[in-house]
Amino acid sequence: MTLTNLERELLSCVEELGKGVEDCMRRLIEQERSLARLQKELHESLNGLEQSLQATEPKPEPEPEAKQPRGFRFRR
Repeated sequence: MTLTNLERELLSCVEELGKGVEDCMRRLIEQERSLARLQKELHESLNGLEQSLQATEPKPEPEPEAKQPRGFRFRR
């Protein structure tokens, strides 16, 4: 079966589009992997920062007990 010039040109265009889509998908996958790696690094960094802040955070001092009133109460 022979192809006409138009069919050969269309086939060539489809092959080019296929290669373009494949390249685009490959780049997208690489970007998603990079993004996942960056998100993991950011999460680890934030966890480390949070732990560091908690370690240096002063412990809250207990509230002093309410003092009982002293002295006499005069009734009239």
